[in-house]
Amino acid sequence: MSKVVGIILAGGEGRRMGYHNKGLLPLAGKPMIAHVIEKIAPQVDKLYISANDDLEQYGIFNLPIIPDEIAWQGNGPLAGIASVLKHLSDDDIVQVVSCDGPMIPDNLVALLGVERMAEKVVYPETQDRGHYLYLQGKVADLRAIESLLEAKDLRIRALLAKLQAKAVLFADEDAFLNCNYPEDIQRLEEIIDEEL
Repeated sequence: MSKVVGIILAGGEGRRMGYHNKGLLPLAGKPMIAHVIEKIAPQVDKLYISANDDLEQYGIFNLPIIPDEIAWQGNGPLAGIASVLKHLSDDDIVQVVSCDGPMIPDNLVALLGVERMAEKVVYPETQDRGHYLYLQGKVADLRAIESLLEAKDLRIRALLAKLQAKAVLFADEDAFLNCNYPEDIQRLEEIIDEEL
C-alpha cells in the first residue's frame, strides 16, 4: 500500500497580506496553519511543511520543514513541492494543501483518491472553479515538476496540463476558502464562529 504524504505549502511571500507569513496569522485564537494541520494530519501517513521564512515559528508544530532548494528559490509553489519530493519515494502519494486554507474537508484525501482513479494527478473543483493548490498525485509522476522549473514554466496549470490531471467535483466552495487579503480572515472567523 502506498504511503500518503501531505505537503503544506507555506513558502509564499504574502505580498497581498502586507508581507506577513500567512500560515502564522492568527485565526480563531491560533495560527492559521494550526487549523490546516488539524484537518490534514489525520488523513496522511506523514506531513511536511514547505517554508522558506519564519522556520523557528513553524518549528513549534514538530513537523519536518523543507525550504526550497537553492536553485529553485523564488519560483513559487512548484519549487516547494519539488523540494519536498526529493525526500520521498516514487511510490508515495502526495496531497498538497495550502497554509492559508483552514476549511479543507476532513475527507479530502479519500475523495480525491488518485490511486483508486488510476490518474497521475487529480485536484478538487467546485462549481465556481478548480482548486489547483490542493492537488494529489503520485511522486513518480510529480517529478515532472523539475523539467518545468528548468524551463521556468512556474504555473501549477502547466503541471496539471503536462500530467493530464483530472478534476474531482466537490460541492462545498467554502471548503477551499483561503486568505489572500486581510478581509478574508474576517470571513473565515465568521464561518468558524457559526460552526462552534
